[in-house]
Amino acid sequence: MTNPLLPMLAIPAVPFEGEDYLFEVKWDGIRALAASEGDGRWRLWGRAGADYTQRYPELAVLSRLPPGAVVDGELVVLRDGRADFPALLRRHQRHGPASLGLAACAARPAISYVLFDVLFVQGQSLLQERLLQRRESLQQLLARVNEPLLIYSDGVVGSGRAFFARVVAQGHEGVMAKHLASC
Repeated sequence: MTNPLLPMLAIPAVPFEGEDYLFEVKWDGIRALAASEGDGRWRLWGRAGADYTQRYPELAVLSRLPPGAVVDGELVVLRDGRADFPALLRRHQRHGPASLGLAACAARPAISYVLFDVLFVQGQSLLQERLLQRRESLQQLLARVNEPLLIYSDGVVGSGRAFFARVVAQGHEGVMAKHLASC
């Protein structure tokens, strides 16, 4: 099955202020969308539509989202609260548990899926809803699932420069800015 939606690309910009913007950590990972299809089925795919489902079997917890949910996020390996991109790339280049072997499975780095948007809930599109409404829906979904591998990407409104300085000082890659009224 082809994936009708693909993750959006970020556009570089200098840090700025804006009370009509949400600022989030820019996670140094791999963008991916995921869908819960019901009956324990789920899918995970990337920017070019490549299927990542078999690479990350631990994310089968996504099947616990309501059928017809589609979420947007970043696959990361977290070390001390920061993304470890080289560790993620090593893991990403392996294609599922069969290629890892039993010893490697136990030693592989844990994958987290940091979520920042929900695009569909129970098959109903939220694409025309405002960003803050979609994020509220995402928080509700994640609260119901209550799974530590699925992490909500928190953010701040306004104070973009101060937030940027703080997250970079903590060792993160940078900040993403999203207009609050965006659909």
